[in-house]
Amino acid sequence: MLDSNKPVVEDTEENRQICRKYCANCQNYRKHALGDHQPTGLFCALGKSSAPNMREIGCFCPACELFTKYHSRGGYFCVRR
Repeated sequence: MLDSNKPVVEDTEENRQICRKYCANCQNYRKHALGDHQPTGLFCALGKSSAPNMREIGCFCPACELFTKYHSRGGYFCVRR
């Protein structure tokens, strides 16, 4: 259930550009070739990746500008969201 007081990450080109700076360097993203599976990024807005057999091996989400801007919690959005 979404918290109506918490901002939802918007799927905008500006947010996608910010996301690319972090996801491209993330261990999970590289190890599991997440660019080859939908969604290819902005997992905090679009949900987890459809990549099979993913493990949590590293996470850059907390370092991302969007994480702070949208008061996100946790991380590993590509695996858990």
